[in-house]
This record gives sequence, structure tokens and C-alpha cells, in this order.
Amino acid sequence: MRHQQTPRQGNYTVLFVLTLPVLMGVGAIAVDLSYQKVVWAELEAAADIAASAGALYLDGTDAGVEEAVAAAIRAAARNKAGGHVVTLHADDIRLGWWDDASGNFVESADPELIDTLEVTAWRGDVTASFAAVAFQDKETEARGESAVLNPVPEPAGAVSCYLPLGIPDCLFDRYTQEELADVQLVLNPAGLDTVGWARVEDHPNASWLKSQIGDCIQDGVASVGDDVGLQGGVVSSAMSEVVNAIKTSDTTWNTEEWGPQPARWSQSALTSSQYGRTWEGPIIVFDGGPEYCEGNGGSFNQFEEIVGFAWAVVYDIRTSGGASQKNLRVKIDPMAEQSIGLAGGGKVDGGVVYEEPMRTVR
Repeated sequence: MRHQQTPRQGNYTVLFVLTLPVLMGVGAIAVDLSYQKVVWAELEAAADIAASAGALYLDGTDAGVEEAVAAAIRAAARNKAGGHVVTLHADDIRLGWWDDASGNFVESADPELIDTLEVTAWRGDVTASFAAVAFQDKETEARGESAVLNPVPEPAGAVSCYLPLGIPDCLFDRYTQEELADVQLVLNPAGLDTVGWARVEDHPNASWLKSQIGDCIQDGVASVGDDVGLQGGVVSSAMSEVVNAIKTSDTTWNTEEWGPQPARWSQSALTSSQYGRTWEGPIIVFDGGPEYCEGNGGSFNQFEEIVGFAWAVVYDIRTSGGASQKNLRVKIDPMAEQSIGLAGGGKVDGGVVYEEPMRTVR
């Protein structure tokens, strides 16, 4: 007697029905999580772009903070994640400062302390396809985070180019920044508000002065802690080179920042059409003690220690007449924020700063 076999097709059907949820779960993991990773990467990229765009505006002011937030929102909106525009709200942006020692972000509302902008770009509506069937979970979440540090500029501790002039640091104690910006410094005769010729680690002789005026980098790097040789009074060949430097300069008196330019000197070496051009650059600030700002001023004929750099504007010069008439006029712009420093560490804030590059810290 022959036994009738059960059709195998029915067994396969039952098996398929029993394993379908498992297959759907595997599909959910393989497809949905892969898609989520794509959206996650898109949000991470948008967060990086937004944080970098916003951090550019952090400058220690309330206006800078406001513009930083606005810039981050604008930058994020130029990107898409999962096919949708990335939209940031104020709550998605945190402001504070970065503690390098601990590697932590510290929230702050003080614009002078804020140097870091943190962005969280997220979406809670990433559509799930297989998961919607397998687990009744129609949406999932993805997010990207980034924090960018824009270090606060600090007084420069080294420069590769300098005009061969120096001033004592006591001027920064004698005057506020605003007052110093209005002081007319002269080379001759010696007094309290005086500049002198300056050369790192050597005497500023006439031949060297002429070369350094023509090429401010020919003497190499000047750094805080170096000694500077000083010299006062007129050096005729150097004065003539300064005249050429002003006449061929591509910088001019900044009326918007500095106000009207003082009247041209009588017997100025600059014609009325040339007057208004300036010879600008960093000059050396040295520690000569308080005597440079007391009595008749200190002696510009010795070596002192460099403590920083100031931004100087030479705008008028007189090379004819008696010894007491030959002179040059210098304006200091301690608010210039010239980012030409090679390193930080300056002890005087004279308008020449070192600005560390922005970097992503998270």
C-alpha cells in the first residue's frame, strides 16, 4: 500500500509566512538604517558649514554675536538633508567659549568671552519604509553636530616685517588707546611723545636703516624678548628713504577711522598732491622703564627689551632746514587689529595681533 505524500508547496508557504516578519526586520535594518546614515552625514555636513559660517563673525561684540547666529541659519538653509532644506532655530545654536585644558564647551552670554559657536542640525521626520511595516515605526531621527572655535586675537609676539622705529611701552600707561591714537609722535627733538630708530639685536646704522625702510622683511623676524638697539635724531639717508616710501605707498590716510588729517607741515618733503599717502606697518614697542615718559623722556641710544608691536602710520616728513626742523610725524593706531603676527605673546595691545586659525573642536 502506497502512502500519499504531503505537497511540499504548502510547507514552503507556511515557512514564508512565519519568517516574513524576520525578513521585514532585516530589511528595516539594512535599508532604513543605511538611509538614516545618509541623512545623518548630510546633517553633519550642514552643521559644519553653519558653525564655520557663524564663527567667522565672533568678534567680542553683541553685534558680532547676533550676526554669527544669523549667518549660521543662512548657511544651513543652503543645504539639504534627506531632500529637505536644513532649517536651524535659535535653540539649535549655542554660544560660549572653548576650554582647551578640559576639552569642554562652556556656554556664555558674555560677547567678550564667546569664541565658539555650536550647531545641532536635526530632523525627527526621517521616513522609514520597511520599519513602518515591520515595526509600525514610520519615522526616525537623525542629527548632526559641530562646534567651531574662532580664537580671540591676542597681541602679537612676533612679526616678520617691521618699520625700523620704536616707542616705549610707558606710552600705553600714559595714554588710553583713544588718547594715544590722537597723539602726534615725532622723531626730533627728543621728548615724551617720541619715536626713535630701532633695530633688533644690533645698532640701527644709516646703511641698514635705508635697507630696512625699503624692504621691511630683510632683517628677519622680530620677537618679544629680543633686544632692540635704539637711536634718536635725524639720519639723513634714512629720512630720504622714508620720503620715497611715502610717495610710492599704496596706502592713504583713513579719514573714516582717524578723522581729518592734520594740516601739512610747512616745508614738508611731500607736495600737496602727495600729502595724504602714508607709510604704514608694525613698529617695535620696548620696555625702557618709566623714564621714557617722565621729564624729557628716555635715551634712544641703548638696548632695551621688546615687549610687543604697535601699528604705526607715518604721514608727514620734513627733510630741510636746521637740525631741529628735520622731522617725521607718526600716528599710532592701537585699534587697528592688523592680523599679521606670527605668534601670540605680546605684552602690549598696540593694534598688531596674532589670530589663530579657526578650527572645528567638535
